[in-house]
Amino acid sequence: MKTLFKYGLAFIQNNKLLLCKPHAFDDLILPGGLKEGEETFEEGLQREAYEELGKSAVIKEGSLEYLGKFEDIAAGRSDTTVEIELYMGDVEGELVPSSEIKDLIWFPADGDKEALSPIIKNKILPFLVARGYMEL
Repeated sequence: MKTLFKYGLAFIQNNKLLLCKPHAFDDLILPGGLKEGEETFEEGLQREAYEELGKSAVIKEGSLEYLGKFEDIAAGRSDTTVEIELYMGDVEGELVPSSEIKDLIWFPADGDKEALSPIIKNKILPFLVARGYMEL
């Protein structure tokens, strides 16, 4: 089985996690994406914020905190696994869906989990709740 390696951003406000609804499939995913070239995780997450959350979206300097690595079936690809290095961070600027993203969703911890990608539903959201980053 093929594995994708990605960076993911957990941006939480008012007990809701910012998620993206891509044009390509129905599962909600985290802002983030594949590493390109020699970029650092900060550079990769900032590039993805610009590409997915709008041209004025900027990750607040010094706000990124490494939360861990998570692995599960990739969103929209049942024959592929994804490994996400997850970072908590704050985003400043106006958030608007851009590029391959159709919509941005503020997802509550007690929301309909069937809309989530497998890795968020099975691993990341339970982790965020268990560690007190979000409350049910």
